[in-house]
Amino acid sequence: MFSRFNDLAAFILPLTTFGFLYSGQHSAIGALIWFMPFLTMLLIDWLNPPLPYESSGKHSNLYYDSILHLLSALQFINIFGLVKYVSELPWDNANAVITSLVNLVALRFVVGTSSGASGIVVAHELIHRPQNYLQQLGRLLLCTTCYEHFVIAHKRGHHLNLCLPEDIATARLGESFKDYWRRVYWGYFRYAWQSEQDRLSHKEAQSKLIPLTVRPESFDDAQESLVEGQIKSFLKPNKFRLFANQVLQGVIVELALILLIINIFGWLAAFMFCYQALAAIRILEAVNYFQHWGLENGQFGKTYGWYSQSWLSRYALIGLSHHIGHHEDEHRQYFEIAYSEQGPKLPYGYFVMNLWVKLNNGSYQRMALNELDKFQQMQG
Repeated sequence: MFSRFNDLAAFILPLTTFGFLYSGQHSAIGALIWFMPFLTMLLIDWLNPPLPYESSGKHSNLYYDSILHLLSALQFINIFGLVKYVSELPWDNANAVITSLVNLVALRFVVGTSSGASGIVVAHELIHRPQNYLQQLGRLLLCTTCYEHFVIAHKRGHHLNLCLPEDIATARLGESFKDYWRRVYWGYFRYAWQSEQDRLSHKEAQSKLIPLTVRPESFDDAQESLVEGQIKSFLKPNKFRLFANQVLQGVIVELALILLIINIFGWLAAFMFCYQALAAIRILEAVNYFQHWGLENGQFGKTYGWYSQSWLSRYALIGLSHHIGHHEDEHRQYFEIAYSEQGPKLPYGYFVMNLWVKLNNGSYQRMALNELDKFQQMQG
């Protein structure tokens, strides 16, 4: 009966965040009440009701694209609401200080969770779309979490080298989330930067190729000097090439955004913007961590990742939990991604798994090893 509204579950977190930010400043107790929708989603994901997968496509493409556009708008609106909210917090007396500090804690949780579970997830969908304007929108969304270079690292690195030693995003067997986080946070940036430099070098070389390789008898000294000049120009690095680097473009936009926030809303607002970005990135990387943990080099059979049966993860995260199907065909839109159980099974949905790998990693690894052994036995 309510299946037609499944896809609207993606609005729960960003709308809750919107409500918190635009309903005025909250008392200490009032701020904590806004945690309830998040805790309810966590409980549902823990119970993990395995509802049968229903193929989307019941609506038009316009319907699903409208969801993406509305979620994108909510992310921008919520980021603006965050910095404005912080700039208006009172610090006049002891009670005001306590209340404001509670509000800052709530802001970090509410906005950071929404940015990670909605903003970055929507950006992930958009950067895989063929339309250039949607890809640019995805890049702008990633700028709200200071992670624009994820576009390059994800599409050129992760998708092309999935579960190979070259793939930074595949968590190794026995690797803790703490070690994984240290490895990928700067590793992504280094990979993306070098990838862009290689792309631009190749592009420049292609544009400067000299088709004439044999000196004809009719060549005079002037023509020969011209060719020599072309060769020198080819060998000389293009000083403007650096500005075509997409990673640098993202860094410039992110720094400009931070400076704008400082100028208009103050240092504390800029700090909270960066803090929520860090929280969002850690959510993303926790997901990357458990999606492929221990699957490097195919040592546990042929699979693209771990699968989840959680209904809430499927719809609240616009198809992200159908990750195996996404790697089978990255060009499929989120409502078209095929559901697959060809992999080890996650016992809970993505929201619970996100906390588990961070708060009790040893317990998570023991569970994961058992599931990998089961999967390997099923393979053969």
